[in-house]
Amino acid sequence: MNTALIIVAILISIILLFAVLQWFSNRTYKPTKDEIRKIIQASIDGRLSLGEFDEFSCVYIAYDKGLDNIREKYNQIVNNPEYIDGEMTDDNMTPLNAAGKNKLSELINELSQVTT
Repeated sequence: MNTALIIVAILISIILLFAVLQWFSNRTYKPTKDEIRKIIQASIDGRLSLGEFDEFSCVYIAYDKGLDNIREKYNQIVNNPEYIDGEMTDDNMTPLNAAGKNKLSELINELSQVTT
């Protein structure tokens, strides 16, 4: 058998494996509206940990487009330099100024309108 063909088959197998794992991962993160509200409130309060921040900001919410839209808006706010005041710490991954906290409060109100 041709060596190049074997390498291509291995690469395709690896890509397929990661695609399947990502598919399952997208279906395992299912935060509720209340859990999302608590995450956003923790951001406002300046007490959101790295683990909570990482999971919420990075993992697609596949089961509900409305909740994922809230997650995307959250990321736009917490990553906007206009709303950052200070440095990230282990206990506060979202050091926001008053305008950023205001935007997240608005996002909590928008979250209450999302139907799941």
